[in-house]
Amino acid sequence: MSGQYAAIRKSVTRPDSLRAVLGKAMYTTDLVPENAVIVKPVRSTQAHALLDGIDTSEALKVPGVIIVLTSKDVPGINVSDCFGSARPLFSSGKVRCRGEMVAAVVAESLAAAEEAGELISVRYTPLPALFSSVESIRTDAPRIHEGGNIVKHWKVRKGDVERGFKESSVIVENEYITPCQEPAPLEPEASFATAETDGSVTVVGSMQNPFYVQGMIAQILGVPQDMVRVIQAATGGSFGGKSDEAPMDTGALAALAAVKTRKIALVAYSREDSIIMHSKRHKFIMHYKTGAKEDGTLTASEITLYADTGAYASVGPLVTMRATVHATGPYVIPNVKTDGYCVYTNNTVAGSFRGFGQPQTAFAAESQIDEIAQKLHIDPLEMRMKNLLRAGSVTATGQTLDDSVGLEECLERVAVAVKWKDRRPTPGPRKNGFGLSIIYHGNSLGPEGLDKSRARLILRSDGTVTLRLGLTEYGTGARYGIAQVVAETLAIPVESVRLDPVDTRTCPDSGGTFASRTLILGGRAAQNAAEKLRTYLIESAAARLNCLPSEVEFSRSTFSKAGQADRKITLEALSRDLTNSNTPITFDGEFVAEAVDFTEEKGYGTPYLQYTFGAVCAEVEVDTELGRVQPIRIVAAYDVGRAINPQLLEGQIEGATSQAVGLALMEEIVHKEGEVLNANLSDYYVPTSLDMPDVTSIIVERPGRVGPFGAKAMGEPPIDGPAAAVANAIFDAVHVRVRELPAKPDRVLHLTKQRAVL
Repeated sequence: MSGQYAAIRKSVTRPDSLRAVLGKAMYTTDLVPENAVIVKPVRSTQAHALLDGIDTSEALKVPGVIIVLTSKDVPGINVSDCFGSARPLFSSGKVRCRGEMVAAVVAESLAAAEEAGELISVRYTPLPALFSSVESIRTDAPRIHEGGNIVKHWKVRKGDVERGFKESSVIVENEYITPCQEPAPLEPEASFATAETDGSVTVVGSMQNPFYVQGMIAQILGVPQDMVRVIQAATGGSFGGKSDEAPMDTGALAALAAVKTRKIALVAYSREDSIIMHSKRHKFIMHYKTGAKEDGTLTASEITLYADTGAYASVGPLVTMRATVHATGPYVIPNVKTDGYCVYTNNTVAGSFRGFGQPQTAFAAESQIDEIAQKLHIDPLEMRMKNLLRAGSVTATGQTLDDSVGLEECLERVAVAVKWKDRRPTPGPRKNGFGLSIIYHGNSLGPEGLDKSRARLILRSDGTVTLRLGLTEYGTGARYGIAQVVAETLAIPVESVRLDPVDTRTCPDSGGTFASRTLILGGRAAQNAAEKLRTYLIESAAARLNCLPSEVEFSRSTFSKAGQADRKITLEALSRDLTNSNTPITFDGEFVAEAVDFTEEKGYGTPYLQYTFGAVCAEVEVDTELGRVQPIRIVAAYDVGRAINPQLLEGQIEGATSQAVGLALMEEIVHKEGEVLNANLSDYYVPTSLDMPDVTSIIVERPGRVGPFGAKAMGEPPIDGPAAAVANAIFDAVHVRVRELPAKPDRVLHLTKQRAVL
């Protein structure tokens, strides 16, 4: 797959991979000095209540307890929040969900901190609580926040849906439900802090967005931002849970404890703390009405989405926006009306999670397409081929796709790989079925925020280059892909590009590490810096070769004058010459994407400059006697734009598929009156290797116009489609439609028995 490139389109092995596999990576808790004090959160036991008082007197009597922190101990602003809903670090006056932090014990040992936490007495006056997004939006529902229970209403409007339904030969109308899903990273959240002698504070932790954490800690401590230094330790997974408030909470708690005690302070969540206190996937309730003509041409779509964001907004409004924009799926539909509501409840907080609202809507949209195909006696593959987006198509938001659109090729290649037309029903109690889904995923932030990034390159005397980014590594490998982009641009070996750790003191603020923007935006910024450095090196070599820059040839780390091979200088010699003053030679790069013109008021326009497209086929086996669904294989093809590192792409596809299988078949946070009943990995089931199907990844390259060398986002898109494909495969196997995920055995068995009765 290397083509004309030297450093990209190659499966370069990550330099940290062996250490990670052998368990030798140094995570946050591996770095903490032995004399650190322990900070343990104390969480609310009420879903909705007035906070009348906190008595810490008995807790302070426990040997080893140093201090108990509450909202009164916050010197700055008591807010730890991503979107402006004023979510407090410590509850003050009112609690809105179980698990909300009301205090924190600082002690010399974890045992002392836990014992003291049990002795803290909190007085509450209970208030009416709401646990359903549909109940929450009723006009007579009690208000969770003063502004009302609807955080945000997004809409998409195109054409005339009433006319579209009148033109329809068939109309399918259904309700779909997807669960609250847990990110379940291997490493729970952790941070430790040191109060420096100059009044500043240094925080080391597991996180996605160090600069966001830095800003929030400074606000809570009431100090200038440059008085807070944040360093990302090796981060054992995130999937969104370490993107929002959780690392802000742990970082701020550790910093506050360090400042108060003048000791190194550690906050390390237990698995239960982690599951309860970090953000999770939004539970969606979705109403879909879809119309089509007799020949399968889609005519109209009317959709209403309700996203349960819990007690605080987090990034719920942005998740709902993305879900609303993509709700129809990647189809040409002339008449569209979509309404997406982000709604407060008294459940635990939902926020960022890989896919950002799109796995939920893909499940509903792809189920609708299959059901229409069934009613019209059209093959599900043909139904998709007839209506999918191509170059020149107009999306649900009215955007004409003039950029690369590889969706049709993705679907064709998947169909060939699974021999779609040759599939046959299986006899006996175990039935095999095949299901399709197709997706499109807007790259980077779009209307969610300003799409820009920065990068810094430093030339070293040995001819190597140091890359500094504020974008973090937590399993995707995207930073190493950026190193390949730099190497390709400079025409040097990948091994000559070294990555510095993410440190707010030394790295530029590159924006957040979310929305699959690392390689796309960060890569373009690094490419920009590399282009500047390359120009500088060529001009410097020309001066030493006594020729024009246009006459310099650069190959295999050697500069020479064109046509005169004997007149040359190596990159190492040139670098040594240029850096002999010991002054670093630094080049900063920046990339700012074009502004999008999607307007919230009209619900129309261009929300994203570029899309990743994909197609998935799932084969499952359904045990009709037990209701158990076993995925056999998943074949997935994605239009990745340009494959910077094919091996890393395959890793992203396989990892995302495992999480999607969990969403489809087993994962579900269970709330009872706001309490999480399965806040551990004994009761919350995630797929193991025994649950996973065989995964085949197919890479399609249709270069886009945003990412470096045409690359598209691939961290999130592979999680969007597999759950929908599994649901459609279940129908193909046993002819029952699962409209609520996960498709657990009892749910599938109930549906099959219900069908048998009918």
